[in-house]
Amino acid sequence: MYVPSMSALFSSVLLFGCAAQEGPVSTQAAEGDATPADASRTHPPQTHVSPTSATSGANDPAAFLPQGATLVDTVHGDLTGRGTSDALIVFSPATPDTQPLGEGPARMVVLLTRDASGQLRKAAENARIVPCERCGGMTGDPYAYARIEAGTVTLAVAGGSRERWFSVYVFRYAPERATWQLEQVVRGVTDTQTGAQKQAELTVADFGEIGFSDFDPQTLPTAPTLH
Repeated sequence: MYVPSMSALFSSVLLFGCAAQEGPVSTQAAEGDATPADASRTHPPQTHVSPTSATSGANDPAAFLPQGATLVDTVHGDLTGRGTSDALIVFSPATPDTQPLGEGPARMVVLLTRDASGQLRKAAENARIVPCERCGGMTGDPYAYARIEAGTVTLAVAGGSRERWFSVYVFRYAPERATWQLEQVVRGVTDTQTGAQKQAELTVADFGEIGFSDFDPQTLPTAPTLH
């Protein structure tokens, strides 16, 4: 798996934080050595989707959205490293039309893998990694991007105002557990006026063994600060 340098991650995700003021960023991940800067396309118009069965197989990832949910992003790739065309979706649950700044339910991230018949099925989900649409501070939507490489999933969020923060979470598929384990966390913060910045990288030695569905960023050690 290609892992960009810490400075490259820091700079690239900050660009997403700035771009969030104009709207979220969508990625259609492909195999290879793509970096965060490759995720530069904008989302299609958000749509509300009617309910469907999330347990039955389907070919359209959007079929797994519950009633009233708003699709934020869809990314295709090989989630398990077995050469299949899997998918990841990020969506906002149904909420009132107006929410105070900094409040609202976190987004749901769902991993969809192919079964023996070639149909997509829900393999794992997490409702704590991606904050709500209005939880990114003055930069806007904190969702930066998602990327799938062979057997790995990367999710990035960013936000703030003068001080811009970012977090990048990398999960790797563990076939013996049939799930994705947290492998790496990179977090940083920068002062956009002075250029001062700090960043930190965490590994399994810091946070232990955590599966995708169980991961809560709030359980991690304190993020870097400039003060």
